Amino acid sequence: MNTSDLRKVRWGILGCAGVAAAVALPGIRQSRNGIPRAVSSREISKATDFAGRFGIEKAYGLYEDLLNDPDVDAVYIPLPNSLHYEWTLKAARKSKHVLCEKPLARSAEEARAMAQTCREYGVLLMEAFAYRFHPQNLLVKRLVAEGRIGRIIGITAVHSSGLPSRKADIRLSRELSGGVLMDKGCYCIDVARFLLESEPVSICAKVDFHSKSGVDDRVTAMLEFPSGARALFDTSYRLQDGAYQQGYEVHGETGRIRVPWGFVQLATYRSNQVVATTIYVTDLLGLNTEEIAVPAAHQWQLEFEYFSDCILQHKPIAFPSEDGQLNMRAIDAIYESGQKGLCVTLK
Repeated sequence: MNTSDLRKVRWGILGCAGVAAAVALPGIRQSRNGIPRAVSSREISKATDFAGRFGIEKAYGLYEDLLNDPDVDAVYIPLPNSLHYEWTLKAARKSKHVLCEKPLARSAEEARAMAQTCREYGVLLMEAFAYRFHPQNLLVKRLVAEGRIGRIIGITAVHSSGLPSRKADIRLSRELSGGVLMDKGCYCIDVARFLLESEPVSICAKVDFHSKSGVDDRVTAMLEFPSGARALFDTSYRLQDGAYQQGYEVHGETGRIRVPWGFVQLATYRSNQVVATTIYVTDLLGLNTEEIAVPAAHQWQLEFEYFSDCILQHKPIAFPSEDGQLNMRAIDAIYESGQKGLCVTLK
């Protein structure tokens, strides 16, 4: 082992998913305190090819072999949603810290068990919502806390695209717990909880399903919070092929803040270009809008640096596994509301 690696988290990656190649690996490699040590796949040829492309030292043909590697401190799990529960538990039992892709689990019950197991084995577990580490979203949170737009009365959000083009895409598989709510809508829920720093008390939702795949392909929901603020979002796979829409707006008593690229920077995801962003703050009457430029940032790099710092410094994380459990609680309620055609009260 190089002495320069002693103060770095040695990462293992379970699976060769597109998100791992597009943003997670670059995030780890560019981080000041992490290094990619190993990758695994159920096909050794895939793992070997992936390791070669990204300069990763070790490749395994079994996930278990990576978890048994003493040179791996933490794992990143970008596996299909249906596998998050199983492999988080197995990783924890091997004393590996876990950064798990969103959504954390298939249900709040699974997320609760994941959190409990990680606590029992003394490892950290965090849901991978990288947007929470981007400076633009931290700035919005600060402006809200400072009262720049007054008390929040509402949040609107959208996160939509065309239908995934590959027939075998995991997002179109019911067996793998796909669907647009788990894929994109979970961001809209999380950003409301992130900014309001509270949990919804009631949810009303309409859930539509794709005629062929059977997964949800459009979800519209309203979440009411204890303060009286309401979050309304729409997420779907019903845009034209190649189209993509995202962003959120915070409505306050004295103004509003619009964040057009709040969740993902496509230039970073698609070509590893780190780009600047802009948020827009509008005054009480809507007559004046201030454009605030935010310097370029690689939000996945910041996410891995934050999580690695917590591991190395033995610090609690600001978004512990219980946070992911609460986001899943809201997702469960949305599906329940859509199924029953009624609003659901959360206790």
